[in-house]
Amino acid sequence: MARYSVPNGKKMVEFEIPDGVDVTVVEARKLPILPDTERAIREAIANPIGCRRLQAMVRPGQKVAIIVTDITRKLPEDIILSVLIEELLAGGIRLDDITVVVATGTHRPNTREELVDMFGEENVTRLRFVNHNAWDKGGLVHLGKSKRGIPLVVNKYVAAADFKISTGVIETHLLAGYSGGVKSVAVGVAGAETIAATHNYQVMAETRLGVIEGNTFRDFLTEAAMAIGLDFIVNVVQTGNKELVRVVAGHPVAAFLEGVKTARAMYEVEIDHQADIVIAGVGYPKNRDLYQATRAANTSVFGPRPVVKKGGVIIIPASCEDGFGHPGYVDWMAASGRLDDIIEHAAKEGFAPGDQKALILAWILKQARVVVTDCEIPAGELKKVYLEAMPTLQEAVNREIAGRTGVRVIIIPDALLTLPILRKQQHL
Repeated sequence: MARYSVPNGKKMVEFEIPDGVDVTVVEARKLPILPDTERAIREAIANPIGCRRLQAMVRPGQKVAIIVTDITRKLPEDIILSVLIEELLAGGIRLDDITVVVATGTHRPNTREELVDMFGEENVTRLRFVNHNAWDKGGLVHLGKSKRGIPLVVNKYVAAADFKISTGVIETHLLAGYSGGVKSVAVGVAGAETIAATHNYQVMAETRLGVIEGNTFRDFLTEAAMAIGLDFIVNVVQTGNKELVRVVAGHPVAAFLEGVKTARAMYEVEIDHQADIVIAGVGYPKNRDLYQATRAANTSVFGPRPVVKKGGVIIIPASCEDGFGHPGYVDWMAASGRLDDIIEHAAKEGFAPGDQKALILAWILKQARVVVTDCEIPAGELKKVYLEAMPTLQEAVNREIAGRTGVRVIIIPDALLTLPILRKQQHL
């Protein structure tokens, strides 16, 4: 028996696969780790791409909004925010004129304890933090429409700011191709109306993981962010262990594109064949709820070509201590009679923000079964969203391999930060 392991949050889950089974482990490439996180962040902010230094761009008296990621993304936000504050103070900005807006998108608000964990007690105490609420009409401002007729509705604190900065992480993303750049503004602090208009069947059907060129969703993000007036970004590229590989700062598009070059070099990995079974690991904090954890299945289905065979299975160990993560998609899937009902409803009638997860899961399940293991959500509840449950990863592996010959297994230890690409000469 050969022994392997994949993450379930901060823990590693070990399992065995019988000798003789064709197993391929797909991992992101090892790029040099930046040895000093704070130094790397300082150097990037002091030497921005495509614009002047931040302290030279701001003026005393300006109101500044710093748009930061929420608890669902893990990056060195405490250091980034502290260095940004130093730069702003050097440019004559007062602490009282700075508002930190947590880009929750359609996610839940972050607690003070979570904010302290992410940004440090000192920053949370001295700065004003605001959790974005996509449904709070009193906290939103309408800025017109995009060229494609999409309503531009944004957080009022962001709209009112004279200078806007955003932070983020560049990693594979189902709609945007790669996250980061302008996404935290155009989605993270957007109103529900805007999010719904971009997370629809027509847009989603045209996007693939890792593809930013000719990407309708990414093009809207850029247009919206420019209309809103995003001035400066700080983005990181990091390993599955959250070690920094690169920090980029500066112009929202120019700096992002530089970061994507590094992300692609690390995350995109060519493979020779499809798999009958994909075992997809989920690191912290994405394992905390099903909405985020099932993103581990995306790389097996939504890359340039599916990695898992039609009728295959994707196994995801995920604790999901926070439950489903968003109730809307669960209610919608539970009320449907079959997967095709979900897809047809999405195409004809659309869906509310956050409910696009139902369509994503339906598309995944049309390609392969999904089994969730080591999960706190009861099996009966998972069944409502067409997912199977097994108590442990080992039991799931044993069941799927038992009695089969010629089975091929692909293990993706960090499925959210690895994008397997089937070689072009492969015939599916």
